Amino acid sequence: MKSISLFLTLASIHAFAGTSTYVNFLRQNQQGTAVVWDMPVAAAGAAPSALSIDTGGSLFQLWTVDQTLAKDYLLDQKLVGAYLPKADIKITTLDTDSVVPRTRVDKPFTVKIDVAGLLTGTGLPEASTKVLLERHIQNYATGQTSLDPAVVAANTPLSSAYLTQNGSTVLNYPASSLKATDPTKATGEEHFIVHALSDGTFTQTQIASAKVQVYPIASGSISGIVSGTQYRYQMPTVQLNLYDLYPRSDTYLMLYEGTQYNGVTGTILKAYPWNDPKATQTTIIMSDELNTKITKDGTYTIALMSQTVYGMELLATPVTFSAKRTIAVNAMQVNFSDGSN
Repeated sequence: MKSISLFLTLASIHAFAGTSTYVNFLRQNQQGTAVVWDMPVAAAGAAPSALSIDTGGSLFQLWTVDQTLAKDYLLDQKLVGAYLPKADIKITTLDTDSVVPRTRVDKPFTVKIDVAGLLTGTGLPEASTKVLLERHIQNYATGQTSLDPAVVAANTPLSSAYLTQNGSTVLNYPASSLKATDPTKATGEEHFIVHALSDGTFTQTQIASAKVQVYPIASGSISGIVSGTQYRYQMPTVQLNLYDLYPRSDTYLMLYEGTQYNGVTGTILKAYPWNDPKATQTTIIMSDELNTKITKDGTYTIALMSQTVYGMELLATPVTFSAKRTIAVNAMQVNFSDGSN
């Protein structure tokens, strides 16, 4: 380790502890730099190492000195290797517009873990030969837009595995594993964490982490206008109910002549852009543009659509109706005559 606390029990000198003429110290020999450091220690107990572990390792020697006879005794020694696995995690999604990786609950994402510093060979401490990868998931509570990483990491992981080789490990996920009563509405975060293992002198340590924010699928409904109905003279005001609009999206109420809305050109009746890097949007919008956009009799379709990085998608079932705006005036010709002709 580059910086650890080393705890050595001084049980070996108990035989000398009965007299006050003995002084004890711990000598740390840095193998890479030849630096030597002596640190006084008690007859029994534990103490952190005075220096960080050298890249070439550190030799710890436990000495006691008989002050009366001016004689020193080497009681024990241990060579501690310098190792600290390194890791880096990168999460990639289809949405490249956010600093913090984000995705939609139904969309794929990739997790790449790069590991370095693992040792190979026999007789090595387990902590020097492998690291632990954990996957944690947690849903947002109502109104939440972020989670405390420490709280998420404290939960039981959804999955875990050891990585035993240096280099890259790539994990491809077809969709998020977050759950909800309506699976399309699951929202929260997935956290990926790499731990260096405990080796008896230090506890398990987090050395890398990354998260991806997961958002629900947007939906909506159109009210105030009924499919299959003919509207005469005055067109109705339409209410648009929008739910969970994606953090970067443009929502449109489109008007089409006829019953087709795929592959044909439409007219934008209403546009609602949403751009918040951390939150979806749920709102209600009113539209009375049908009165000005429909100027002739015929059949029409309106569709509620949302444009995101994932493409243009329907938010609600389209509504097809007919309009009869023409006012027919029937004139009657009356001949007034006094009968004289």
